[in-house]
Amino acid sequence: MTEKSNAELDVTSIRVQKLVEKIENGAIKIPEFQRGYVWKSQQVIELLESIAKNYPVGSILLWEAEKGEKLQSSRHIAGIDLPNVPDKYPVQYCLDGQQRISTLFGVFWQHANSAFSSQYNPEQGVFEVYYDLDDECFVHAHELDNIDNNRHFYLRDLLSNEKQIDVFMTHNYQKDQMKKVSQLASKFLNYEMPIIQISNRAIHEVGVIFERINNTGVKLNTMDLMTAWTWDEEFHLRDVIDDLLDELEAHCAFKLDSTLILQITSSIIHDSTSSQSILSINPTVFKDNWLSICTAIKQAIDHLSTDLLCKSGKFLPNKQLLCSMTYFFYKCPKPSSKQVDALNAWFWITSFNRKYDGGNTTQKMDHDLVIMNRLIAGDKATSLDSLKITEEILMKSVFSIRSSLTRTVLLFQAQYSPMDLISGRKINIGKVLSNYNRSEFHHIFPDAFLRNTLNVSDKNERYRLLNFCFLSSASNKKISAKPPSEYFKTLVPQHKVTDIVNSNLMPNKLSIYAGDQINNFMRQRAKLIISTVSATVKNK
Repeated sequence: MTEKSNAELDVTSIRVQKLVEKIENGAIKIPEFQRGYVWKSQQVIELLESIAKNYPVGSILLWEAEKGEKLQSSRHIAGIDLPNVPDKYPVQYCLDGQQRISTLFGVFWQHANSAFSSQYNPEQGVFEVYYDLDDECFVHAHELDNIDNNRHFYLRDLLSNEKQIDVFMTHNYQKDQMKKVSQLASKFLNYEMPIIQISNRAIHEVGVIFERINNTGVKLNTMDLMTAWTWDEEFHLRDVIDDLLDELEAHCAFKLDSTLILQITSSIIHDSTSSQSILSINPTVFKDNWLSICTAIKQAIDHLSTDLLCKSGKFLPNKQLLCSMTYFFYKCPKPSSKQVDALNAWFWITSFNRKYDGGNTTQKMDHDLVIMNRLIAGDKATSLDSLKITEEILMKSVFSIRSSLTRTVLLFQAQYSPMDLISGRKINIGKVLSNYNRSEFHHIFPDAFLRNTLNVSDKNERYRLLNFCFLSSASNKKISAKPPSEYFKTLVPQHKVTDIVNSNLMPNKLSIYAGDQINNFMRQRAKLIISTVSATVKNK
């Protein structure tokens, strides 16, 4: 998506009355990605006072969109239901100055109706403003105990000579009162609002401009642009994606975000996850493929949950993995056992290699889409990438559920049906991995033992990833500060000890525990995990 060579920037001005008329006719709109009206009553008064005193109030930035660039959805200015202009006429979208133009229109409009209730629409009372002819000040209707029509002039009647005359005659205005109203009207009718108008700009350029001038500091994201750029009332992008996200969180324990869903969609439609690819999705193509995309997402999550025991998105090493897996199941909804083995091998290689921990995420995701096509074609994951995790990396890693490697190691341990060190019973992996609970993971060499007996003062040293395993809170309390040399003799079921350590991917050389050899334990466990992963992905 390239910038247009004939892009224009014009600086002009517009009188308040003309601005109100253009808004009322539907020629000026608020793009969907703009946030709602947020001004308070005092800010409304201050804007009116500034104009009445001929103070500068800042410029309005408008983007003029031709027929082919018109947005399919837009916000109601000031919460008022406004018409759409015919296709042959351009529309101007307000990129900066929404609060000001909404305030002026809300205060002065005469011929429009309030729109349906919406979280983005203001309370209409904020625009009910009168001019106090005695005190010569603006005042909100809610501040007046009684509205005196001979003293309080309703601003909605100010810009119309016909309305003014009607009020003057109906309420028998005196000459000095009529003069004050006429002078006030003249100030607003002649006030020139500075306008900066841009035209011939692509939607992604408009997004960049909006981000750079938006004084709220709110960054415009791809979801905002997509909602404004492509979707109509029959298929509102934000709503359908929110519905899917709610369903996945409620029924699958996967809390995802709209950006990932858009990346997944673009990967399927355009074989790319870049913002430009997302923004170039044809809305008809999106709608035609949406149900199939939802099905593929659910199939990928089901595979993660059943085949890889990832019962919650909290244990997914990287959310980007779901994009590639959804792409895989969309292109290959009924994979063979060989294709599934290759997919699982790719999952472990990618996760242990921490592929997505660095930058260039889009490029990495797009590269994985190429790999998915290769796997579908029959290639082995190991022929496309190799396992790069080292013993040193594993030994230095600190336990943190925010760490992708921690999630990877825990998920890999889960594949071997770990048994509780003390009770000898199998851990309920489904329960533990469906909702992360820190109390289900504990030290093998207790924290208190390391701190008090071995004098390990550095918390990161005591919280090494390899020193953790699945362990119930009750069993952890029994171990307390006991060293392995003690609790392996007195608490671990001796007839099951080998099975227990094997199920937890812990070294089965019991002399390591008898001698409290933590450094040797770390090294041997690192070797064991790497060799087990290597065996898992071998020839797949």
